[in-house]
Amino acid sequence: MKRFVTIALVAVSIAACASGGSDPAPPLPAGAPRLRVMTYNVNFGVAGDREGIDAIASAAPDLVLLQETTEVWEAALVAALGDRYPHHRFAPPKNEWTAGGMGVLSRWPITTVEQLDTDAGPFFAWRLVIDAPGGPLQALDVHLHPPISDGGSWIVGYFSTRSVREREANDHVARLDPALPTIVAGDFNEEDEGAAIAVFERRGFTNALPRFQPDADTWQWPVGATTLRFRLDHVLHDRHFRAVGAAVVVGGRSDHAPVWADLVRL
Repeated sequence: MKRFVTIALVAVSIAACASGGSDPAPPLPAGAPRLRVMTYNVNFGVAGDREGIDAIASAAPDLVLLQETTEVWEAALVAALGDRYPHHRFAPPKNEWTAGGMGVLSRWPITTVEQLDTDAGPFFAWRLVIDAPGGPLQALDVHLHPPISDGGSWIVGYFSTRSVREREANDHVARLDPALPTIVAGDFNEEDEGAAIAVFERRGFTNALPRFQPDADTWQWPVGATTLRFRLDHVLHDRHFRAVGAAVVVGGRSDHAPVWADLVRL
């Protein structure tokens, strides 16, 4: 009898490990609104890139948060996608950093656009409120400090700018309306384990892409005979959403790739 009980306990343990040892997610509410959110750093240096515009269109997102937009990018995006996204806003850089432009394309009305400045980094963020199905939602479009030092060194900057992005994230999260369902997306200039990502995760946000494409890169840059590849672009959501899909889009001439996440509103 003792041997039988031991075997039974082992079998239960194996079954628990095979299932991941956790309860399955509860069923989604019937008829819950679903939206596809995309972030894309379009690269100011390839303004108007048709391949980049096609990459956006191919994924058919409902809301597109853009970084590094310019007047040329604005004109090209509105001309090509304006009928699909009748609600759009763009803003130029706030300083001499030409990569600091911001944009948003939306299928639904944009009721609030608030520029969030910070002394920590050269780029501003946008706090947006969208009149989406199911009620207003808040979206934070971020472009955090690149991993480059004040002296222009990428090697030094890789190690020295982590805390800068953390300060940016803390500044931005303090400006969010906690009463609104919230999505945070953009070019974080750091990977999944970055300090800025951690700021949002400590507040209950979930990073969507690692769940569905844990090995996917979103940024590449040729250096001599090799190409650097990292995951720098992210879509995070709070407890008011559940991610049911996420992916990197292959296409466009930017050094960044578009990233989308399918979110169901809870």
